[in-house]
Amino acid sequence: MRNLEYKNRDQPEQTSMVLNGKKLPLVTTIVIWLSAEPWPGAKNLIEMLEVPEEYVMKLPYYPLHLIEPFALTNEELMKYGPEVGTVLVFIKNSKNQYQLNDVLKKYEAEFSNVSPLAYDWIYAVTKIEFDRKIKIRNGVINMCEAIIQMQNSSRNEGFKIGKDEGIRIGKHEGIEIGRNQELRKMAVKLLASGFSRETVANFLEISNAHLELVLSEEDK
Repeated sequence: MRNLEYKNRDQPEQTSMVLNGKKLPLVTTIVIWLSAEPWPGAKNLIEMLEVPEEYVMKLPYYPLHLIEPFALTNEELMKYGPEVGTVLVFIKNSKNQYQLNDVLKKYEAEFSNVSPLAYDWIYAVTKIEFDRKIKIRNGVINMCEAIIQMQNSSRNEGFKIGKDEGIRIGKHEGIEIGRNQELRKMAVKLLASGFSRETVANFLEISNAHLELVLSEEDK
């Protein structure tokens, strides 16, 4: 800027960007917290320093420009646009299957037109196993369809295992064992990805006690 002003020093209208009302381009840092959990760190400079109380008000706070799904509503997150907004809303609700289903219904139009990049982004963060054979239509992916296929696939696999076991020990008991075995496989994957036991239980729509029972059983 100094070079520019120097070169144009003989042109009065160019001598000062401040005086002639010109605007500078925005350059700032935004942190996007890709987690359904609360942000674990400091949100401003003061929180990172050991500062005597009498000096706190004399120092600049320099707040962190943070996008934190946990602290924002779905409506606020969707304001970041169809690409980032859908990713953040999915992450925010990914640990509760009931909430996730409600969100998919409410924002069906947005989640029915997700880009492959956003789709991969969601998978990388949530580690939720989608059907990788989901079709890309007109350059976009229907996340609602992907979730339904995932849920149906899990149920069908559980029922298939249960049916095979049922031949030997009875249909009802066999289906229950097969379902527990499938639940255990999913639970182990989610726990290995860092999700808490409570979160896994909510996602699988079972109680904490049922989850512990499922995890205690060995694969048959």
